[in-house]
Amino acid sequence: MRIDITSRTQPVTDALDAQIQKQLSKLERFDVPLINPKLVIDRDGMTVLMEATIGLPNGELVAKARDLDGYVALASLVQKLQRQLKTYLHKPNAHRATRSNRAQLLQSTATDSMI
Repeated sequence: MRIDITSRTQPVTDALDAQIQKQLSKLERFDVPLINPKLVIDRDGMTVLMEATIGLPNGELVAKARDLDGYVALASLVQKLQRQLKTYLHKPNAHRATRSNRAQLLQSTATDSMI
């Protein structure tokens, strides 16, 4: 996966780049096409701020993480993206989707019985 990495305040070292590639490659196992992933690294005083934006076929994933250690911020960011991807994948099968269909069926049968 090709990731557009932008760092505003510090250079991206080879070790950091390798860790970013390794962590974000975990998102590929969900079998969802990731469109134009972008990662922005910024420093706010002593803390490292990481922001990720990844396009999906029917939406977008956006996550931010902040920590004193850049590697911890990266791990937190990937966990947030994984949770969003799981929600994205399971949304069509969500319980509330079937419940609303059931309510529509009950309402239509109730109106049919009145006629």
